[in-house]
Amino acid sequence: MRRGAAPVFALLLAASAATDAHAVVKGTSSSLGRYTVRIMGAAYCTGVAIARKAVVTAAHCGGRSMRIVGGGKSVGIASLSRSAVLDDGRRVSVTGDAVILKLSSALPSAISAAPVGDGEGDSFTIAGYGTTDERWRGSFGALHEARLVAAEARALVDPNRTGSIGASACFGDSGGPVMRGGMLVGIITRAAHPHPRIACGHLTRWAAVVASGEAAEITTASIERDVKAEPPPRLKRQRHSKQAQAARRSTFPLLGRLFAPAAEQDGIRRRLRQPARMAIATPQT
Repeated sequence: MRRGAAPVFALLLAASAATDAHAVVKGTSSSLGRYTVRIMGAAYCTGVAIARKAVVTAAHCGGRSMRIVGGGKSVGIASLSRSAVLDDGRRVSVTGDAVILKLSSALPSAISAAPVGDGEGDSFTIAGYGTTDERWRGSFGALHEARLVAAEARALVDPNRTGSIGASACFGDSGGPVMRGGMLVGIITRAAHPHPRIACGHLTRWAAVVASGEAAEITTASIERDVKAEPPPRLKRQRHSKQAQAARRSTFPLLGRLFAPAAEQDGIRRRLRQPARMAIATPQT
């Protein structure tokens, strides 16, 4: 464990019930905390419990060195997989920029497994512990959520957006739940904005969590290869073609930055030692 990590874990445990909110751009306080956990180590993300000893998150968030923080406890990661057996006996699988973390011990009783299924309706709910403002990419705090609708396959948008910034996921929200009709259908992976210098506030991209498939234990290296090989979804042709092309170019994985030992004024935000590591995904031509 990196020096200074222990105090950060302790602060996270103490801050799990904090009222200060720093998650999801233009979001509101979320009721999905019983399913949603923090994932941290060298960096931080959000995750969703799908079984007592399994959490699903974005594959770009890291590997076995990360820790799961939720319900006042920190739990280690035993292995990575694309599939897992749920507590009810069903099998769930993921592909692309998603991974299932199999835990070294069970999650605390305060955290329960999210119901996995297809869901119904035109509205999706996203949630995460990430930043509400991309200028504060090292922020984390209370869980926030937003209601979005489908913009295209595996991409969501704020139906009530009136300006340049609408509700969306942002840095630190990677791996957060995507719910439809009360069912977990996927996890947050990336954000995209037509402006080349803005990451958050427009599209929220996600990867599916499906109740089917066979178990397949895989290595961290193979997951990383899949993530790099999978391009972001192509936008459909729109009247404003330049805006669509810009949104494709400005697609960001929502990985939180490295932690530094010192706390900011609110006792939760952290100053960061290095610039954010944002890998811009280039669409296929």
